[in-house]
Amino acid sequence: GKVVELETGKPIEGAVVAADWVIEPFVHSERICDAKETVTDKNGEFELPKGTCVSHPFADMYKPYVVIFKPGYLGYPPLGYNQDQRKTYMPDFMGDEFKDEKRYYVIKLGRPKTREERIHTLDGADFPIHDEVVEKLPNLIRFINDERKNLGFKGEVYKKEGKNEK
Repeated sequence: GKVVELETGKPIEGAVVAADWVIEPFVHSERICDAKETVTDKNGEFELPKGTCVSHPFADMYKPYVVIFKPGYLGYPPLGYNQDQRKTYMPDFMGDEFKDEKRYYVIKLGRPKTREERIHTLDGADFPIHDEVVEKLPNLIRFINDERKNLGFKGEVYKKEGKNEK
């Protein structure tokens, strides 16, 4: 896929694209089985490696939950509680992005206009990261900690040793 600025269409270099995959080995017993990340290149392009899950043979593996984040930009998924609210921040948002692993997606990120939008975007980037996958997402965690610092929050949410400090 490719990440570009909403207003200008210019590529966004250095945005992190992170995903986690969940399996359900038994009814109502979801667990994260893998996480991967990549960073967009100078053309804003990325290729997210496919997650792998070793589990029970009848377990369902769900499509990845994808987060795109770079400090100074509104992230993906966009802010909002429903499709219409999310389209305010990301007009091309369909809600089924990353459903088809063979499709080339162009994600347009806008810029936050208020501190509150930056905080909400930061909250959206901070998807449920469990201790077992922290080490697999070093760029996302660095960006989250950098943005927390930029916003004046004290301390890091995630430490390098993989402990969730929330």
